[in-house]
Amino acid sequence: MKIPRLDPNEGTFSIDLWKRFCNRYGEKRSREIVQSLSRPVMDFAVRGTITKISREDVIELFEEAGWKASPHKILSEMLTVKTRGRFTVPFFSDVPRMVLDKVAAESVFIGSDLFVVGIKRMPKINPGDLVSMVSPMDQIVATGISRISSKMVKSKGIAVDNTTSFFETPSLRKIVVIESGIAQSQSIPAAYVGHVLDPKPNDKIIDLCAAPGGKSTSAAILSNNKANIIAFDRSKKRLTRMSELVRNQDLSGIEIVKANSVEYVKQHTIKADKVIVDPSCSAVGVRPKTYDETQNSDIFNVANYQKSFLWAAAKIVRKRGIITYSTCTLEPEENEKVISYAVNNLGLKLVEPDILLGTHGEDTGNGLTLEYMRRFYPDQHDTPGFFVAKLTK
Repeated sequence: MKIPRLDPNEGTFSIDLWKRFCNRYGEKRSREIVQSLSRPVMDFAVRGTITKISREDVIELFEEAGWKASPHKILSEMLTVKTRGRFTVPFFSDVPRMVLDKVAAESVFIGSDLFVVGIKRMPKINPGDLVSMVSPMDQIVATGISRISSKMVKSKGIAVDNTTSFFETPSLRKIVVIESGIAQSQSIPAAYVGHVLDPKPNDKIIDLCAAPGGKSTSAAILSNNKANIIAFDRSKKRLTRMSELVRNQDLSGIEIVKANSVEYVKQHTIKADKVIVDPSCSAVGVRPKTYDETQNSDIFNVANYQKSFLWAAAKIVRKRGIITYSTCTLEPEENEKVISYAVNNLGLKLVEPDILLGTHGEDTGNGLTLEYMRRFYPDQHDTPGFFVAKLTK
């Protein structure tokens, strides 16, 4: 059972999520949150690799390509580029419908071309054919011109050139050339984590859930590539992507380790000045989303998983060292209640970040200072839904 769609092309959310939102925010604001999550951020955030190029030069590249770009007022490495849209995507009853997986559908929705890997079901088509691209929930997300035929499903690369999408965000692949390593997309709250961590030269920093590398590379850049960073992850595929990112950005101080960091900490003696904890979460705050089927059980299960990484962080961080905890979800079980567990069970202390962005945490009756926990709401901040906390030992 799901709440009704607000219109045929806005996200559909599970009844569990809808009830959760309504219980905390009321029905009116819950609809505003759902509407925001169903749309992209209108100020698309980009991180310049300021160890390689000035932020002003990155802005100039976007402006030369016809995009309006501006420096972020507080975060020194960040800039924002104006998203275009909302446009009208035509519906053609006689045009082949290509079903995409969820990730591809949400990417195509904001103007990306479709890669072969994102196709879930292929209609009978030939190169040059017009196709309608739809999500697994049968929501039209874009139209485009096929580069391949239905007999070429084992090919690689771009399958469909996107010609009409609801929104359009800049293609870093085309504008700055991702392989150059001079810029990458990173949300403002995710970049904020690096500033809360405040990495310094010679800091020993451990990222317990590192891939695909946004937080580790952020720490390296903010320390002027002079921190010593160990990045753990157990996914070979995601670590391959991270290795490419580190190599492209010329970040020499990052050591990548393929391992379950919690198990590694149980078996090895390792200490750090600062620890990054950005564990897998329910991803309720990620946007844009065509739908979200998260159930209550998913949230409870992942919350226990998140606590294990804070246990590992508490074990390895030095006295008076810093831990950042962050998620891209709105759910208190994964946010405030996890921090309460860390304070009450792991000997950690919640402290105020030096820079305050977003707004305060939600009151879950845990007695913690709400201002010290920072939340970002999609309907208020034009960001993904996000949570950040700073802890010390």
